[in-house]
Amino acid sequence: MNNTTTSTTSPADAGTPDATTTDAALAHLLDQLAVRDTIARFADCATHADFDAFATLWAPDATWVIGGTEDQPFERRAEGAEDITALFRSLREERDYFIQFVTPGVVEVDGDVATARSLCHEAARGPGERYYRTNGVWTDTFRRAGERWVFTNRTYRYLWLDFSAFSGDVSWGGDDAK
Repeated sequence: MNNTTTSTTSPADAGTPDATTTDAALAHLLDQLAVRDTIARFADCATHADFDAFATLWAPDATWVIGGTEDQPFERRAEGAEDITALFRSLREERDYFIQFVTPGVVEVDGDVATARSLCHEAARGPGERYYRTNGVWTDTFRRAGERWVFTNRTYRYLWLDFSAFSGDVSWGGDDAK
């Protein structure tokens, strides 16, 4: 008795994904890219104090937590897109200088929900001669909202926080560059 089976797939086709697999992989990559775009837009809005664009990044029922876990220096918390935007405005408007750099890390997409973890560095001056620099981790949850992704939860955990003054002139025009 012969127990061998005959394959209708040629060896050349064995490693080639079919169109369904390729379409699913492409859709997954596009979702990951859209999540990363939301993370980048947050940093851009924060740096440029774009309050209107910032408000569009949040689900209506979202939660935003800065600090707020054990061993954190302080906590800021807001719920709902309107209150989150108000908190952002109150934190950002008092700054003479602010910049945020973010490096998106792992992004996981599961249907219409996604999670991500990103490294962040911020530096700010103001009001007056108050300074801070921080390194930390954003832990995020997103929900698909049409063709884009919005935050449903964004939590910042401080890894390092420094209140010492730093040098530099925020009004420097470049005329005396060396």
